[in-house]
Amino acid sequence: MSPALHDVNARIRCLMDQPATPHRTEEYRHPLAAWSDLVRGDVDQTA
Repeated sequence: MSPALHDVNARIRCLMDQPATPHRTEEYRHPLAAWSDLVRGDVDQTA
């Protein structure tokens, strides 16, 4: 796992430990977008 992906996963885990609030929901957008960008190359394209 790349250091950048490790950092993003750590940020996501930290958010998971927080109470569910509208603010936490909004904060999820940033690391999830970063995670998507980092793993995009690992996905095999299908038909």
